[in-house]
Amino acid sequence: MEPAIQNDFFKDGFFGYGESGNFQPWSIAHIIPLLFLCLGISLIYAFRKRIANAKHEENIRYVIAILMLFFEMSYFWRLLYVGSGSTDEKNLLCKLPLQVCESTCIFGSIMLMKKSKNLCDICFYTCLSAGLFPLLFPAVISTAGPRYFRYYQYWAEHILPIFAVFYMVFVHGYRPKLINIYKPFLFLFTLAIFASIANYYIPGADYLYLANNTKGLSITSWLQQNVFLKLFVLSILFVCVFVIIYFVYRLIIFLYAKANLNKEASKVS
Repeated sequence: MEPAIQNDFFKDGFFGYGESGNFQPWSIAHIIPLLFLCLGISLIYAFRKRIANAKHEENIRYVIAILMLFFEMSYFWRLLYVGSGSTDEKNLLCKLPLQVCESTCIFGSIMLMKKSKNLCDICFYTCLSAGLFPLLFPAVISTAGPRYFRYYQYWAEHILPIFAVFYMVFVHGYRPKLINIYKPFLFLFTLAIFASIANYYIPGADYLYLANNTKGLSITSWLQQNVFLKLFVLSILFVCVFVIIYFVYRLIIFLYAKANLNKEASKVS
């Protein structure tokens, strides 16, 4: 491949970047991936018994896990060719897997392959809290709309871990417990400590958006600059969010069970 063609293909073409504003929040390009997530969760629920009893159910889990790892690794492969689109184009030290989405992709893959309940505890609460925010405010892909690979990589990396969590809940009957919220809390707190150390020693790094070096909206943008105060406030916030997630989940289960009882009663009468 000629160097000029390679440059056009990677840097200026499908694997490259567009101009700022190429992706618009809450446009069709934003809403469609969210609809795909809702559709995927609905299909898992509708066919949960058939999937659980399928001869090749294990293969389904491995395919989802491999896709998660592929889209996670493809982010780094792409950086080697086209950079990050900023002044630190090929500084991979600023792109270590110390973000929530990247970590849940890795742990979510292992969770599916091993059917690990411990990892499911972590991924369930983490994906349904910190993992939802990038879906609502995808500021980091402002230069990458549907014409670019980064658009599909971003949505797959953020949607598949949530999809995997619901797969474990519906197909394998995983039931989260309130007492287990210490697992995702310790996971996020440990991740935040490593992220803070990396932000301090690596110029331009902004892991978990704790350094406020990333343009765009994030939950940390509303907090004070002091990293210790941020961690303290975020710790309290996430514990509260985990408790809310658990009780919302229990309420949905209760309403669903009640609806089934009413349906059965109507059939008997």
